[in-house]
This record gives sequence, C-alpha cells and structure tokens, in this order.
Amino acid sequence: MFNAKNLVRLLLAAAVTFKAQAAPVAPDPNKLLEQSDMARGGGLKGVQLNSSVTEIRDGQPGSELKLQIQAAATDSLISFTEPPRVRGNRMLMQGRNMWFASPDVRKPVAISPRQRMLGEASNGDIATTNYSRDYDATLVGEGTVDGRSVWVLDLKAKSGSVAYDRIRYFIDKENALGIKAEYFAVSGNVLKTARIEYDNHVRHDGRTVRFVSRMEIADALEPSKRTILKYWDVKVDDISSATLSLANLTRN
Repeated sequence: MFNAKNLVRLLLAAAVTFKAQAAPVAPDPNKLLEQSDMARGGGLKGVQLNSSVTEIRDGQPGSELKLQIQAAATDSLISFTEPPRVRGNRMLMQGRNMWFASPDVRKPVAISPRQRMLGEASNGDIATTNYSRDYDATLVGEGTVDGRSVWVLDLKAKSGSVAYDRIRYFIDKENALGIKAEYFAVSGNVLKTARIEYDNHVRHDGRTVRFVSRMEIADALEPSKRTILKYWDVKVDDISSATLSLANLTRN
C-alpha cells in the first residue's frame, strides 16, 4: 500500500545524500598553501627569472628597477641590473634573514624583508614566495574573486622576521593559484592588497605548470599608489649553493 510518509522520508534522505556528495571537500589549508607556492617559486629545486618593479602614481609610471632573481629552496639572490646607478647591488635572502650588498660596501648589511624597496613593494615581495614555510594557514571560508571561485585562507606569521604579520589569501579552487592577497599590520588594519597573474609556464617533474607573470600591489588607503611587478624568462634550473652564499655576496 502506498505510504506518503515513507515516500517523504525517502525523498528527504536522497536529498541529504545528494547534497553531501555535491558539496566540495574542504582542502587541508597548509597543503593547499604549499601547492600554491610552487607557482611563485616556492618548493622548486631552483629557478631563475628576470623581473621589473615599476612605481605608479596618479596612473603614470614613475621609477623602475630591473632585477635578475635566482632562487632555490628557501634562499633567493636578487641582482639589480637597471638603472645604471643601482647596477651591481644585490640582496640575499636565506630563510627569513636578508642582506644587502653593493660595490661601495665591503660587508653585507642586514636588512628587513619589511623594508620598502620601491613604491608599495617591500624587499620580501621581490623574493620568491614560500608562504607555507613562513605562515600557519587556516581555512576561513569561500568566495569569488573576479567571478572565480576561491578558498579563503588566513595566514599568520610564524615569526616577526617576515614581510607581513598576517595575510588573507584567496586561492583559485580550479588551479590552486593565489590570485589575491590582503596584507595586514600588527594593528589588524589592511596595509595593502595585491592581484596576481600567472601567464608564464615552466617545466617541472615532466609537466608544464603555470608561474607568476604579474603582481600589482596597491596601498589599501590610497589605491592610486600602486606598484607593478612583472616576471619573464623563467627557467627551472639548479642553482649552486655558492651562488646563494653570504660569503660570496660582495664578490663579482
């Protein structure tokens, strides 16, 4: 005999089962962060690339630096190539420590990743990204950025020697790329925001993976103050330990 109550129970059970199957499985935030790092140099055996840093004021380009970056594991060497007045300057990051050297100084000078290099870009923004080493990640929600579905991570610094105390990071669900970031001060206020693009491609472990090509950083209070970082000629390659040695930083 037809039983309406039993039919309702079956329909409800089926709806709950379908909803559970359709719901996306929340990822492990730290593993997701580690995966996203690779497209910005973190976790690769070694990478070298060229970069430019351009300051934008009132919509017009201003000062510009051109750099060559070599990185492996947790270390990065940044060599200044243009303009001529800064040619020969270098910055070395080993883990969370950073030094500056120039032809005019005999010994490297310790600097902070938090110090500004140009415009809104800090020293730490220029080096390859290894957020999974420097921050603890918590998944705090989902959302959309420019119509793309994202996981939203809250990143808290493991030490005070990194560029930012806290970051809200928006990672594209489809390809695990970090496409937006909000950087916070100790006070809890947003200092600046960034949008990130990935139009470069490199070969890694027998496959082609996307790599950062452009990053635009804007002051949170004055969005017209922007700095654009571009990256090109990206190659995954072994970088010798001597290249990333503090002892060799002042040598030509």
